[in-house]
Amino acid sequence: MNARKHPCSRDIPQDIKYADAVVFEDPDFTNGSPTLSEAEVAHFKEHGYVVKRGLLDEPETFERIVDYVWENVPRGICQRDDPDTWFAVLDEGWTEEDEEALGPIKHGGWRMRSRGGIGTEPFLIDKIGNHPRMLETVSRFTGSPVKQLSRVRGVYSKFPHRPGTAGRLAPHADHIGSQLTAMVLVDEVSPRCGGFTIWPGSHRLLHPHWDTVFGTDIGPDREDGYWEARDSALREIAPLEFPGHAGDVVFWHPRLIHSTGVNHSAELGRPVLRLVVPCDYQRDGRTWFDDDEFGPGAEKQWWIDARNFREDEPATADNMWDAWAFETD
Repeated sequence: MNARKHPCSRDIPQDIKYADAVVFEDPDFTNGSPTLSEAEVAHFKEHGYVVKRGLLDEPETFERIVDYVWENVPRGICQRDDPDTWFAVLDEGWTEEDEEALGPIKHGGWRMRSRGGIGTEPFLIDKIGNHPRMLETVSRFTGSPVKQLSRVRGVYSKFPHRPGTAGRLAPHADHIGSQLTAMVLVDEVSPRCGGFTIWPGSHRLLHPHWDTVFGTDIGPDREDGYWEARDSALREIAPLEFPGHAGDVVFWHPRLIHSTGVNHSAELGRPVLRLVVPCDYQRDGRTWFDDDEFGPGAEKQWWIDARNFREDEPATADNMWDAWAFETD
């Protein structure tokens, strides 16, 4: 008997045409402080994200991460200083051995992760995921104590698409147990160069269709409602793309529809490899368990350092924010 495919992985209808992504512009309240203001909380609830500019000041760490990515390119199939070779990654693809050891290539993006330790390096854990300024900011959303990370998802890269070929967004929602997710920029991301992209407000539309507020499952009785809400969001909401600098962090609600951005940098005459480090956070002190069917767990989505918990509540139209702290100055 075939395992049930997770509903949020269902193919998107071909008649849905995504609008061009709008480039994010900082609202007046944007700042780099590990705090939350009332304006930021209201924005997060409505749109599902908050941007912290320059939250992390770790230039040596950022340089180490960039070097680490290029050190792990297998067999030298593309070279850091020769962008013309980068398309070989997309044209030739990864071998199964590469995917197992280094993570998959999908939609032109390299999700660099592995069971062998990628995502658990001290410069990713201590200097990014568990950085005091990250944990302080997260605690303002979730309350304390914040569950310490033992891994980040890895380093997610997006190659430029070859000029003359069509780039395409790949919108999806994650079926993970996170309460809050962060995308940490570790290098310059210019507009239209693959920046993390979200469908703002989609978290509110999708929330009621999950079995629980933070869990990974969508039961058969909720699937149709989820698909309808997802497809409506894709038809009606213009996606939003985040450019920025190393040390900027996008904190976002895990129910948001999101995608790796389209990297037009080769078309613009200055090819760049877009790099971010995704981190998943939860408030600590709960009764954790693994989801053997959909993950996170030992075999499914093992790279996610967030878990389902027994105390989670069934999702309703009214309880989206019941378990959040939102401590403001």
